[in-house]
Amino acid sequence: MMLSKRLLPLALAVLTAGGCARQGVEAARPSKPSLTRCTNPAGRYSIAHPSAWKTNTGGGVEPCRFFHPTPFEVQAGTEEPLVAVSVKREPVPLETFVEGSTGSSAEVLQQERLTLAGRPAVRLELRATADSPLLPPGTREYLYAIGDGDTVVRASTLAVRGLDYEGNKAILDDMVRTLELR
Repeated sequence: MMLSKRLLPLALAVLTAGGCARQGVEAARPSKPSLTRCTNPAGRYSIAHPSAWKTNTGGGVEPCRFFHPTPFEVQAGTEEPLVAVSVKREPVPLETFVEGSTGSSAEVLQQERLTLAGRPAVRLELRATADSPLLPPGTREYLYAIGDGDTVVRASTLAVRGLDYEGNKAILDDMVRTLELR
């Protein structure tokens, strides 16, 4: 009985310290960033992005197409800039888009059907193969394709040098939940 009385204060101290340590870790976790809504009239969508991020405002390219944590430049008529997230309306039905994205040019790592903005959607994670016409073999791409009649709104990020792929995937997940189609 004497041993129990000595261990009780020690056990309480350990439990109390554990609770304090857990609170300290939770308090140190960053909160989700505030979001700012961006509208693309030509693409007939609006989407929210982290308020601290930059987006293109036009200049020959439809606004709210590219999103990145630091300033970037978009030049009309050139290849897409290397940015954290891109969003674009594509003139193809959802099923055709999925078939084209999951063919021999990409290995499917993840495929999930869901509903976004009240529309059918697919979340894909792909790895480019040697047959890919656009991406180097092995490049991973994480994307959402949201069906809207005969078109798809595609939102994506790439795993390439200089980009935080895992972080951008999480932000993209948050962004697509805010998508509104017009």
